[in-house]
Amino acid sequence: MRFASLLVLVMAFVAWPADIQAQRMQEREEEFLKSKPLVDDPLPDVTVYSSDGMAFKTADLRGHYTVLTFGCLT
Repeated sequence: MRFASLLVLVMAFVAWPADIQAQRMQEREEEFLKSKPLVDDPLPDVTVYSSDGMAFKTADLRGHYTVLTFGCLT
């Protein structure tokens, strides 16, 4: 009986962070959908990196036709 109680307690602690992380991810997704950029919205002035690792500011792209491709390697 003691082992079963300990097992339930351990399982609760293991599952707890995943629930919080999933909830936070859902909140962030809802926040993004409320404030997502629209077509013709100006590009924010941030620093981005090219495929060869060189940093540049998005402000440098103003006045030029540019295609930005985003991705994630994970």
